[in-house]
Amino acid sequence: MKNQSTINIFVLFASLFASLHVDSSEPLSGAELINNNCARCHNSRPIQEFSMSEWKVIMPHMREKAHLTGTEVQAILNFMEIAATPAKAVKVIEPVTIAVDPREVLTRYGCQGCHQVQGAGGTLGPSLDNVISDRGKAFFLRKVKEPQFNNASSAMPQMPITDEELEVLAEFLSPK
Repeated sequence: MKNQSTINIFVLFASLFASLHVDSSEPLSGAELINNNCARCHNSRPIQEFSMSEWKVIMPHMREKAHLTGTEVQAILNFMEIAATPAKAVKVIEPVTIAVDPREVLTRYGCQGCHQVQGAGGTLGPSLDNVISDRGKAFFLRKVKEPQFNNASSAMPQMPITDEELEVLAEFLSPK
């Protein structure tokens, strides 16, 4: 009986959360949707645990259970596609210097869907504000490149981030 009450309370909260108005002028963040929906019920699974074709079967079933819209499911699948795509080496014919904006890197890879930066973002993963001062730059660089190196069950996906983007992000997150 107690389990049924817990389930009923969860369904009520999930329904209330699903009914909240979402500003459609902002693109949906798949990482944020995973943090706000999946992580509430169970530990998020590493994206690599299933193939993308398997996730495309799993997510519609989760849509109903988590009260997600079709657009939200598609945003999650789009994020999973990005996270599942290995980084490719870029052949540069002429050296070109383009400033990389760390905030744009955080947005592109959906980092704040799971992590907080300067007080904004998700709580599925640890805050990134002190990660370099607490764990060191080498740890940060390796964790982003090999998310499961220190925790095999980490849900953090391996992102196709370039070395330049990673260095800019490390500099941004380093203590001043």
